Amino acid sequence: MGTVDVGDDGVRRFVVRHYRYDPTRRERRHVVVAAFDNRREFNACLASVDAEIRNRRAAGEQVDAMEHASGVVREPGDDRLAANGHVLRGAMKHGVDPRPRLDEMELPRNMALLSSDDDSGPGWLSRVGRLIRRRPAGRL
Repeated sequence: MGTVDVGDDGVRRFVVRHYRYDPTRRERRHVVVAAFDNRREFNACLASVDAEIRNRRAAGEQVDAMEHASGVVREPGDDRLAANGHVLRGAMKHGVDPRPRLDEMELPRNMALLSSDDDSGPGWLSRVGRLIRRRPAGRL
């Protein structure tokens, strides 16, 4: 089948990315090159982007030392789960209790909401936020 839309959250996508300087945004970032529905075409595109970067370096062109090709596999539903995580994080950041909506939304695999019945008072989210901000830098 070949290339697929990178934004199509209903299919498994193999996404090829090129980490480079973007002059319009004035920052280094991952730029999506293409998305494929199978690993063979993904690996071929990844190899061609990598070869293009190496050829430019060998030719003496000025190439950013951080520039590289990479790829990621995005499973069906990953974008929806990430959006749910952003909603939860935003609610907690603004002190809103997200528990009434948790029955409606599924969270990403790397996120969990822990609570107890004791902390159900009006300020429990802000207390958790203060505790998180007080954590010394570099310590988990």
